[in-house]
Amino acid sequence: MTVSRRTFVRGLGYGATIGAVGAGLAACSSDTPAPAGSAGGSAAAGGSGELTLTTWGSDAEIAAFQTIADRFAEAEGVTVTIENLPYDQIRTVVDRRLQAGQAPDLFRVSYTDVGGYASRGVLADLSGTLDASYGEEFLPALWAAVQSDGVPVGVPHHTDTSALAFNVEHLEAAGVTSVPQSLEEAWTWEELVEVLTMLRESDIPGAPFAFNYQAFGAFRWFNTLYQAGGQVLDGDTAALGSPEARKALEWTKGLYTDGLHEPSVLVRRPTYPDEIFPTGQISMIQTGDFLVPSLEAAIDGRFEWGVTYLPQDVAAAADLGGNAVVVTEQSRDPQAAAAFARFLGEAEQMQYFCEQTTVLPVRNDLAEAELAFGVRPDLLPVFQQQATTFPEDLVLTTVSPAFPGINQALVDNLDQYLGSEDSSTDEVVEVLNADIEAAVAAQA
Repeated sequence: MTVSRRTFVRGLGYGATIGAVGAGLAACSSDTPAPAGSAGGSAAAGGSGELTLTTWGSDAEIAAFQTIADRFAEAEGVTVTIENLPYDQIRTVVDRRLQAGQAPDLFRVSYTDVGGYASRGVLADLSGTLDASYGEEFLPALWAAVQSDGVPVGVPHHTDTSALAFNVEHLEAAGVTSVPQSLEEAWTWEELVEVLTMLRESDIPGAPFAFNYQAFGAFRWFNTLYQAGGQVLDGDTAALGSPEARKALEWTKGLYTDGLHEPSVLVRRPTYPDEIFPTGQISMIQTGDFLVPSLEAAIDGRFEWGVTYLPQDVAAAADLGGNAVVVTEQSRDPQAAAAFARFLGEAEQMQYFCEQTTVLPVRNDLAEAELAFGVRPDLLPVFQQQATTFPEDLVLTTVSPAFPGINQALVDNLDQYLGSEDSSTDEVVEVLNADIEAAVAAQA
Protein backbone atom coordinates (compact mmCIF):
# COMPACT_ATOMS: atom_id res chain seq x y z
CA MET A 1 0.00 0.00 0.00
CA THR A 2 1.07 3.56 -0.57
CA VAL A 3 0.75 6.45 1.79
CA SER A 4 -0.87 9.73 0.98
CA ARG A 5 0.87 12.50 2.86
CA ARG A 6 -2.23 14.57 2.27
CA THR A 7 -4.16 12.02 4.33
CA PHE A 8 -1.79 12.58 7.21
CA VAL A 9 -2.01 16.33 6.87
CA ARG A 10 -5.78 16.16 6.91
CA GLY A 11 -5.60 13.86 9.86
CA LEU A 12 -3.72 16.45 11.86
CA GLY A 13 -5.84 19.39 10.81
CA TYR A 14 -8.79 19.01 13.17
CA GLY A 15 -11.06 21.91 13.82
CA ALA A 16 -9.93 24.03 16.68
CA THR A 17 -13.31 23.93 18.43
CA ILE A 18 -13.60 20.55 20.03
CA GLY A 19 -15.46 19.81 23.22
CA ALA A 20 -13.78 18.76 26.40
CA VAL A 21 -15.24 17.35 29.58
CA GLY A 22 -18.34 18.98 30.91
CA ALA A 23 -20.67 21.63 29.65
CA GLY A 24 -20.59 25.37 29.65
CA LEU A 25 -19.36 27.72 26.98
CA ALA A 26 -18.50 31.36 27.39
CA ALA A 27 -15.90 33.79 26.25
CA CYS A 28 -12.66 33.66 28.16
CA SER A 29 -12.62 36.33 30.81
CA SER A 30 -10.80 37.40 33.93
CA ASP A 31 -13.73 39.04 35.65
CA THR A 32 -14.07 36.45 38.38
CA PRO A 33 -15.51 38.05 41.52
CA ALA A 34 -13.21 38.62 44.46
CA PRO A 35 -12.80 35.65 46.77
CA ALA A 36 -14.32 35.56 50.22
CA GLY A 37 -10.83 35.98 51.57
CA SER A 38 -8.56 37.77 49.13
CA ALA A 39 -4.89 38.43 49.64
CA GLY A 40 -5.38 42.16 49.46
CA GLY A 41 -3.57 43.80 52.32
CA SER A 42 -2.20 40.49 53.51
CA ALA A 43 1.02 41.99 54.82
CA ALA A 44 -0.80 44.92 56.36
CA ALA A 45 -3.24 42.48 57.92
CA GLY A 46 -0.44 40.62 59.63
CA GLY A 47 0.44 38.14 56.89
CA SER A 48 4.04 37.60 55.87
CA GLY A 49 3.54 38.97 52.36
CA GLU A 50 5.73 36.15 51.07
CA LEU A 51 4.78 32.70 49.82
CA THR A 52 6.50 29.65 48.41
CA LEU A 53 4.93 27.38 45.80
CA THR A 54 6.78 24.08 45.53
CA THR A 55 6.37 22.34 42.21
CA TRP A 56 8.04 20.36 39.48
CA GLY A 57 7.89 21.45 35.88
CA SER A 58 9.34 21.86 32.45
CA ASP A 59 11.08 25.09 31.54
CA ALA A 60 7.84 26.30 29.96
CA GLU A 61 5.83 25.46 33.08
CA ILE A 62 8.23 27.17 35.46
CA ALA A 63 8.31 30.27 33.27
CA ALA A 64 4.50 30.34 33.18
CA PHE A 65 4.25 29.94 36.95
CA GLN A 66 6.74 32.80 37.39
CA THR A 67 4.81 35.11 35.08
CA ILE A 68 1.60 34.44 36.99
CA ALA A 69 3.41 34.95 40.32
CA ASP A 70 4.66 38.31 39.05
CA ARG A 71 1.12 39.28 38.09
CA PHE A 72 -0.09 38.28 41.57
CA ALA A 73 2.64 40.33 43.23
CA GLU A 74 1.65 43.36 41.19
CA ALA A 75 -2.05 42.91 42.00
CA GLU A 76 -1.82 41.88 45.65
CA GLY A 77 1.59 42.92 46.89
CA VAL A 78 2.50 39.37 47.86
CA THR A 79 5.71 37.80 46.57
CA VAL A 80 5.53 34.15 45.51
CA THR A 81 8.76 32.17 45.17
CA ILE A 82 8.49 29.31 42.66
CA GLU A 83 10.54 26.38 43.93
CA ASN A 84 11.21 23.81 41.19
CA LEU A 85 12.04 20.22 42.23
CA PRO A 86 12.68 17.13 40.07
CA TYR A 87 9.45 15.24 39.45
CA ASP A 88 10.73 12.02 40.97
CA GLN A 89 11.64 13.85 44.21
CA ILE A 90 8.57 15.99 44.77
CA ARG A 91 6.68 13.57 47.01
CA THR A 92 9.72 12.71 49.11
CA VAL A 93 10.73 16.33 49.69
CA VAL A 94 7.23 17.59 50.43
CA ASP A 95 6.55 14.68 52.79
CA ARG A 96 9.81 15.26 54.66
CA ARG A 97 9.04 18.95 55.08
CA LEU A 98 5.51 18.25 56.23
CA GLN A 99 6.88 15.91 58.90
CA ALA A 100 9.46 18.49 59.95
CA GLY A 101 6.93 21.32 60.20
CA GLN A 102 8.67 23.14 57.36
CA ALA A 103 6.10 22.70 54.60
CA PRO A 104 5.79 25.20 51.75
CA ASP A 105 2.76 27.45 51.69
CA LEU A 106 1.45 25.76 48.57
CA PHE A 107 2.47 22.82 46.45
CA ARG A 108 1.49 21.35 43.12
CA VAL A 109 -0.02 17.89 43.39
CA SER A 110 -1.48 15.41 40.94
CA TYR A 111 -5.18 14.66 41.25
CA THR A 112 -4.23 11.08 42.07
CA ASP A 113 -2.45 12.23 45.26
CA VAL A 114 -4.90 14.82 46.62
CA GLY A 115 -6.96 12.22 48.48
CA GLY A 116 -3.89 10.73 50.15
CA TYR A 117 -2.65 14.09 51.45
CA ALA A 118 -6.15 15.13 52.53
CA SER A 119 -6.59 11.93 54.54
CA ARG A 120 -3.43 12.83 56.48
CA GLY A 121 -4.89 16.19 57.49
CA VAL A 122 -2.03 18.25 56.05
CA LEU A 123 -4.08 20.32 53.58
CA ALA A 124 -5.89 23.52 54.51
CA ASP A 125 -9.68 23.67 54.36
CA LEU A 126 -10.38 26.33 51.73
CA SER A 127 -14.13 26.55 52.29
CA GLY A 128 -13.73 29.75 54.31
CA THR A 129 -11.87 31.52 51.53
CA LEU A 130 -13.90 30.38 48.51
CA ASP A 131 -17.39 31.47 47.57
CA ALA A 132 -20.06 28.81 47.97
CA SER A 133 -20.57 28.70 44.18
CA TYR A 134 -16.85 28.66 43.36
CA GLY A 135 -16.83 25.00 42.34
CA GLU A 136 -19.37 25.67 39.59
CA GLU A 137 -16.60 27.34 37.57
CA PHE A 138 -14.81 24.00 37.08
CA LEU A 139 -15.46 20.78 35.24
CA PRO A 140 -17.34 18.62 37.75
CA ALA A 141 -14.91 15.70 37.74
CA LEU A 142 -11.92 17.94 38.46
CA TRP A 143 -13.72 19.91 41.17
CA ALA A 144 -14.67 16.59 42.76
CA ALA A 145 -10.99 15.62 42.67
CA VAL A 146 -10.07 18.38 45.16
CA GLN A 147 -12.82 17.59 47.67
CA SER A 148 -12.30 15.74 50.93
CA ASP A 149 -15.50 14.79 52.74
CA GLY A 150 -17.26 17.60 50.90
CA VAL A 151 -14.64 20.22 51.81
CA PRO A 152 -12.43 21.87 49.15
CA VAL A 153 -8.75 21.29 49.88
CA GLY A 154 -7.32 22.59 46.61
CA VAL A 155 -7.98 24.38 43.35
CA PRO A 156 -8.00 22.46 40.04
CA HIS A 157 -5.30 23.86 37.77
CA HIS A 158 -5.23 21.83 34.56
CA THR A 159 -5.70 18.38 33.17
CA ASP A 160 -3.89 16.27 30.61
CA THR A 161 -4.36 12.95 28.94
CA SER A 162 -2.78 10.55 26.49
CA ALA A 163 -3.00 10.00 22.74
CA LEU A 164 -0.85 8.20 20.15
CA ALA A 165 2.14 10.01 18.66
CA PHE A 166 3.48 8.55 15.43
CA ASN A 167 6.43 8.93 13.08
CA VAL A 168 4.92 9.83 9.70
CA GLU A 169 7.85 8.52 7.66
CA HIS A 170 7.74 5.17 9.46
CA LEU A 171 4.03 4.71 8.80
CA GLU A 172 4.55 5.63 5.17
CA ALA A 173 7.38 3.14 4.83
CA ALA A 174 5.24 0.40 6.39
CA GLY A 175 2.40 1.08 3.97
CA VAL A 176 -0.05 2.53 6.50
CA THR A 177 -2.23 4.79 4.41
CA SER A 178 -4.19 6.75 6.99
CA VAL A 179 -4.68 7.52 10.66
CA PRO A 180 -8.01 8.09 12.44
CA GLN A 181 -9.29 11.60 11.92
CA SER A 182 -11.89 11.66 14.68
CA LEU A 183 -12.58 9.99 18.00
CA GLU A 184 -15.30 7.95 16.33
CA GLU A 185 -12.78 6.63 13.80
CA ALA A 186 -10.19 5.58 16.39
CA TRP A 187 -8.50 2.29 15.63
CA THR A 188 -9.91 -0.80 17.27
CA TRP A 189 -7.43 -2.94 19.15
CA GLU A 190 -7.33 -5.29 16.18
CA GLU A 191 -6.66 -2.44 13.76
CA LEU A 192 -3.87 -1.08 15.95
CA VAL A 193 -2.25 -4.52 16.09
CA GLU A 194 -2.49 -4.69 12.29
CA VAL A 195 -0.72 -1.34 11.98
CA LEU A 196 1.98 -2.36 14.45
CA THR A 197 2.47 -5.66 12.66
CA MET A 198 3.01 -3.78 9.38
CA LEU A 199 5.64 -1.67 11.14
CA ARG A 200 7.35 -4.74 12.60
CA GLU A 201 7.46 -6.47 9.24
CA SER A 202 8.91 -3.47 7.44
CA ASP A 203 12.60 -2.59 7.24
CA ILE A 204 12.22 0.16 9.84
CA PRO A 205 14.74 -0.23 12.68
CA GLY A 206 13.61 -0.30 16.29
CA ALA A 207 10.27 -1.19 17.86
CA PRO A 208 6.79 -0.43 16.55
CA PHE A 209 5.28 0.83 19.79
CA ALA A 210 5.57 1.67 23.52
CA PHE A 211 3.10 2.57 26.28
CA ASN A 212 3.66 5.44 28.76
CA TYR A 213 2.82 3.72 32.03
CA GLN A 214 6.00 3.97 34.02
CA ALA A 215 6.35 4.48 37.81
CA PHE A 216 3.87 7.14 39.05
CA GLY A 217 2.13 6.83 35.67
CA ALA A 218 1.52 3.07 35.89
CA PHE A 219 -2.20 3.76 36.24
CA ARG A 220 -2.33 4.69 32.55
CA TRP A 221 -2.70 0.94 31.92
CA PHE A 222 -6.25 1.48 33.14
CA ASN A 223 -6.92 3.08 29.73
CA THR A 224 -6.68 -0.42 28.29
CA LEU A 225 -8.72 -1.92 31.15
CA TYR A 226 -11.63 0.46 30.66
CA GLN A 227 -11.43 0.21 26.85
CA ALA A 228 -12.15 -3.49 27.36
CA GLY A 229 -15.13 -2.68 29.59
CA GLY A 230 -13.38 -3.58 32.84
CA GLN A 231 -13.03 -1.66 36.07
CA VAL A 232 -10.58 -1.44 38.96
CA LEU A 233 -12.94 -1.83 41.91
CA ASP A 234 -16.39 -3.20 42.57
CA GLY A 235 -17.07 -1.46 45.86
CA ASP A 236 -14.05 -2.25 48.00
CA THR A 237 -13.33 -5.44 46.07
CA ALA A 238 -10.66 -5.51 43.36
CA ALA A 239 -12.16 -6.42 40.01
CA LEU A 240 -9.19 -7.52 37.91
CA GLY A 241 -10.43 -11.10 37.79
CA SER A 242 -13.27 -10.19 35.44
CA PRO A 243 -13.25 -11.49 31.84
CA GLU A 244 -12.82 -7.90 30.66
CA ALA A 245 -9.79 -7.31 32.88
CA ARG A 246 -8.21 -10.60 31.85
CA LYS A 247 -8.73 -9.65 28.21
CA ALA A 248 -7.00 -6.30 28.81
CA LEU A 249 -4.06 -7.95 30.57
CA GLU A 250 -3.60 -10.58 27.87
CA TRP A 251 -3.94 -8.08 25.00
CA THR A 252 -1.30 -5.87 26.60
CA LYS A 253 1.02 -8.81 27.19
CA GLY A 254 0.55 -9.91 23.58
CA LEU A 255 2.06 -6.65 22.34
CA TYR A 256 5.24 -7.51 24.26
CA THR A 257 5.43 -11.22 23.42
CA ASP A 258 4.62 -10.63 19.73
CA GLY A 259 7.47 -8.16 19.32
CA LEU A 260 5.20 -5.16 18.83
CA HIS A 261 6.23 -3.30 22.01
CA GLU A 262 9.70 -2.01 22.84
CA PRO A 263 10.93 -4.61 25.39
CA SER A 264 13.03 -2.18 27.44
CA VAL A 265 10.02 0.04 28.19
CA LEU A 266 8.21 -1.61 31.07
CA VAL A 267 6.57 -0.25 34.21
CA ARG A 268 9.10 -0.08 37.03
CA ARG A 269 12.15 0.70 34.93
CA PRO A 270 13.01 4.39 34.49
CA THR A 271 12.92 4.09 30.71
CA TYR A 272 10.44 6.49 29.20
CA PRO A 273 9.12 6.16 25.64
CA ASP A 274 9.12 9.93 25.05
CA GLU A 275 12.91 9.85 25.47
CA ILE A 276 13.31 7.15 22.78
CA PHE A 277 10.69 8.28 20.24
CA PRO A 278 12.73 11.34 19.14
CA THR A 279 15.63 9.04 18.24
CA GLY A 280 13.51 7.21 15.66
CA GLN A 281 13.90 3.88 17.48
CA ILE A 282 10.17 3.63 18.27
CA SER A 283 7.59 4.36 15.57
CA MET A 284 4.57 5.11 17.77
CA ILE A 285 4.06 5.88 21.48
CA GLN A 286 1.22 6.55 23.86
CA THR A 287 2.08 9.94 25.32
CA GLY A 288 0.71 12.95 27.17
CA ASP A 289 -0.12 16.38 25.76
CA PHE A 290 2.21 17.98 28.32
CA LEU A 291 5.14 16.34 26.51
CA VAL A 292 4.39 17.96 23.15
CA PRO A 293 6.89 20.82 23.70
CA SER A 294 9.73 18.51 24.78
CA LEU A 295 9.04 16.06 21.95
CA GLU A 296 8.99 18.85 19.39
CA ALA A 297 12.26 20.23 20.74
CA ALA A 298 13.97 16.83 20.88
CA ILE A 299 12.86 15.82 17.37
CA ASP A 300 14.00 19.25 16.15
CA GLY A 301 12.65 18.79 12.65
CA ARG A 302 14.51 15.56 11.90
CA PHE A 303 11.24 13.83 10.99
CA GLU A 304 7.56 14.62 10.67
CA TRP A 305 5.33 13.45 13.51
CA GLY A 306 1.66 13.59 14.34
CA VAL A 307 -0.92 12.50 16.90
CA THR A 308 -4.04 10.40 16.69
CA TYR A 309 -6.53 8.89 19.12
CA LEU A 310 -6.11 6.05 21.58
CA PRO A 311 -7.42 2.70 20.33
CA GLN A 312 -10.83 1.45 21.41
CA ASP A 313 -12.25 -1.95 22.20
CA VAL A 314 -15.83 -1.99 23.48
CA ALA A 315 -15.38 1.60 24.67
CA ALA A 316 -13.14 4.63 24.43
CA ALA A 317 -11.20 5.47 27.57
CA ALA A 318 -8.38 7.78 28.59
CA ASP A 319 -6.50 8.52 31.78
CA LEU A 320 -7.24 11.46 34.04
CA GLY A 321 -4.00 13.37 34.30
CA GLY A 322 -3.20 16.83 35.51
CA ASN A 323 -2.64 18.70 38.70
CA ALA A 324 -4.17 20.87 41.37
CA VAL A 325 -2.63 23.42 43.72
CA VAL A 326 -3.12 22.94 47.46
CA VAL A 327 -2.43 25.07 50.55
CA THR A 328 -0.78 23.42 53.52
CA GLU A 329 -1.98 23.63 57.10
CA GLN A 330 1.52 24.93 57.92
CA SER A 331 1.35 27.93 55.58
CA ARG A 332 2.86 31.10 57.03
CA ASP A 333 0.08 33.15 55.44
CA PRO A 334 -2.89 30.88 54.69
CA GLN A 335 -5.13 33.73 53.51
CA ALA A 336 -2.62 34.90 50.92
CA ALA A 337 -1.82 31.30 49.93
CA ALA A 338 -5.50 30.56 49.32
CA ALA A 339 -5.77 33.76 47.30
CA PHE A 340 -2.84 32.73 45.10
CA ALA A 341 -4.36 29.28 44.53
CA ARG A 342 -7.55 31.00 43.49
CA PHE A 343 -5.61 33.42 41.26
CA LEU A 344 -4.07 30.45 39.44
CA GLY A 345 -7.59 29.17 38.83
CA GLU A 346 -8.84 32.39 37.25
CA ALA A 347 -9.70 32.17 33.57
CA GLU A 348 -7.00 34.57 32.38
CA GLN A 349 -4.22 32.87 34.31
CA MET A 350 -5.36 29.34 33.47
CA GLN A 351 -5.62 30.14 29.77
CA TYR A 352 -2.12 31.62 29.81
CA PHE A 353 -0.65 28.61 31.61
CA CYS A 354 -2.33 26.12 29.27
CA GLU A 355 -1.33 27.97 26.12
CA GLN A 356 2.29 28.20 27.24
CA THR A 357 2.60 24.59 28.38
CA THR A 358 0.19 22.59 26.11
CA VAL A 359 -1.97 21.27 28.91
CA LEU A 360 -5.77 21.41 28.99
CA PRO A 361 -7.92 23.85 31.00
CA VAL A 362 -10.39 22.69 33.65
CA ARG A 363 -12.72 25.69 33.77
CA ASN A 364 -16.13 25.43 32.14
CA ASP A 365 -15.65 28.75 30.35
CA LEU A 366 -12.43 27.50 28.74
CA ALA A 367 -13.57 23.96 27.92
CA GLU A 368 -14.41 24.79 24.31
CA ALA A 369 -12.38 27.97 23.89
CA GLU A 370 -9.91 28.21 21.04
CA LEU A 371 -6.60 28.39 22.85
CA ALA A 372 -3.45 29.72 21.19
CA PHE A 373 -1.13 26.91 22.22
CA GLY A 374 2.49 27.94 21.90
CA VAL A 375 3.80 24.67 20.44
CA ARG A 376 2.18 22.46 17.75
CA PRO A 377 -1.34 23.85 18.18
CA ASP A 378 -2.38 21.51 15.36
CA LEU A 379 -1.95 18.51 17.69
CA LEU A 380 -3.75 19.70 20.82
CA PRO A 381 -7.36 19.31 19.56
CA VAL A 382 -6.78 15.55 19.45
CA PHE A 383 -5.94 15.56 23.15
CA GLN A 384 -8.86 17.88 23.89
CA GLN A 385 -11.28 15.45 22.26
CA GLN A 386 -9.61 12.42 23.84
CA ALA A 387 -10.18 14.07 27.24
CA THR A 388 -13.93 13.64 26.74
CA THR A 389 -13.43 9.89 27.28
CA PHE A 390 -12.48 9.90 30.98
CA PRO A 391 -14.64 7.07 32.42
CA GLU A 392 -16.53 8.41 35.46
CA ASP A 393 -15.80 5.26 37.44
CA LEU A 394 -12.09 5.58 36.69
CA VAL A 395 -12.08 9.24 37.74
CA LEU A 396 -13.62 8.29 41.11
CA THR A 397 -11.01 5.57 41.59
CA THR A 398 -8.20 7.88 40.51
CA VAL A 399 -9.00 10.51 43.13
CA SER A 400 -9.54 8.08 46.03
CA PRO A 401 -7.07 8.11 48.97
CA ALA A 402 -6.17 4.50 48.09
CA PHE A 403 -5.02 5.36 44.59
CA PRO A 404 -1.27 5.73 45.29
CA GLY A 405 -1.35 2.19 46.68
CA ILE A 406 -3.33 0.95 43.69
CA ASN A 407 -0.78 2.50 41.33
CA GLN A 408 2.03 0.86 43.30
CA ALA A 409 0.35 -2.53 42.89
CA LEU A 410 0.76 -2.13 39.12
CA VAL A 411 4.38 -1.01 39.50
CA ASP A 412 5.20 -4.01 41.68
CA ASN A 413 3.52 -6.71 39.60
CA LEU A 414 3.11 -5.90 35.91
CA ASP A 415 6.70 -6.16 34.66
CA GLN A 416 7.17 -9.85 35.33
CA TYR A 417 3.83 -10.61 33.70
CA LEU A 418 4.32 -8.50 30.58
CA GLY A 419 7.92 -9.48 29.94
CA SER A 420 7.55 -13.26 30.06
CA GLU A 421 5.79 -15.57 27.64
CA ASP A 422 5.40 -18.10 30.48
CA SER A 423 3.74 -15.75 32.97
CA SER A 424 0.28 -16.64 34.24
CA THR A 425 -2.74 -14.37 34.02
CA ASP A 426 -4.30 -16.19 36.99
CA GLU A 427 -1.26 -15.49 39.13
CA VAL A 428 -0.95 -11.80 38.24
CA VAL A 429 -4.68 -11.30 38.78
CA GLU A 430 -4.44 -12.90 42.22
CA VAL A 431 -1.54 -10.74 43.38
CA LEU A 432 -2.90 -7.54 41.83
CA ASN A 433 -6.28 -8.02 43.49
CA ALA A 434 -4.66 -8.75 46.85
CA ASP A 435 -2.43 -5.67 46.68
CA ILE A 436 -5.23 -3.39 45.52
CA GLU A 437 -7.55 -4.56 48.28
CA ALA A 438 -4.76 -4.02 50.81
CA ALA A 439 -4.38 -0.45 49.55
CA VAL A 440 -8.12 0.12 49.91
CA ALA A 441 -8.18 -1.42 53.40
CA ALA A 442 -5.29 0.76 54.53
CA GLN A 443 -7.38 3.87 53.83
CA ALA A 444 -10.62 2.55 55.33
